[in-house]
Amino acid sequence: MKPYEKEEFEIQLDKENFKSLMAGFYTLSARINMENLEDTIEEKIVFEEKDLLETTTDKYGFIISTKVIETKNKGNTINSAETIIKKNIFSRLFTTFNPEPSSINRGGATIYYAWKEELNPGEIQKINVRTNWLLPFLVISFIVLIIVFLKKYSKTDLVLRKKVSFVNAKGGEFALKVTVVVEAMKYLENVVVSDRLPPLVKVYNRFTGEVPKRFHKSKKMFEWDFEELEKGERRVLSYIIYSKVGVLGKFALPRTTARFKLEDKEKEVNSNKAYFLANQKVEDLE
Repeated sequence: MKPYEKEEFEIQLDKENFKSLMAGFYTLSARINMENLEDTIEEKIVFEEKDLLETTTDKYGFIISTKVIETKNKGNTINSAETIIKKNIFSRLFTTFNPEPSSINRGGATIYYAWKEELNPGEIQKINVRTNWLLPFLVISFIVLIIVFLKKYSKTDLVLRKKVSFVNAKGGEFALKVTVVVEAMKYLENVVVSDRLPPLVKVYNRFTGEVPKRFHKSKKMFEWDFEELEKGERRVLSYIIYSKVGVLGKFALPRTTARFKLEDKEKEVNSNKAYFLANQKVEDLE
């Protein structure tokens, strides 16, 4: 270099190397080589103060809703990051947080959750808010079904519930115990309950509960008579059928029918359709 000659060099700095540095003075060291000469010089470099917090929110899911809130300190000074989330008294029951909030305050029906954290340059505050609506959805659906069932049940004049269970017969025959529960929802008169037997079965000569009034051999049908049934009165009809022919899989029984008079009007209702599966629990027939 000639006397008093000046050369300028431009140095590209990688921001990734100093994005976590605080604002202030730092020493920049440089080693210079020229032909056979080598020297090291030091100069000061100044990072001016820069306050910059950047917040992003990502939300996904419907029944199970998740919200991710990220606050990043993109400046070069320590910054205080504060995040506040509002929930009502219902949704708070099904919401979880990670991490747990720094403070919780209540204002009326609203709950305020707050996270406060000091972030160094380059640090990130990440908050996960997860609300699971599956449980309240199932609970509400269940309550609606119960209300619909109760309304329908309250409008029913007479309820017939039929069930069947397998019993062990001493002779090894295939035997089933049939039970019909009759429940009056209103005051009823001239109640006749009819129950038809399936083909290829016979009746075991023993009855528990109400004894049938008639048995029509040609129709293979039992009939029970009740002059009147008070509101809420229940009667249990039970008998045993058997067959020397075994059954595999599903064995279905006909529905039970009841005819009655309500306020001088003739009405009729049917029971559910009962059936037996070959692997159901066995009862002993004494």
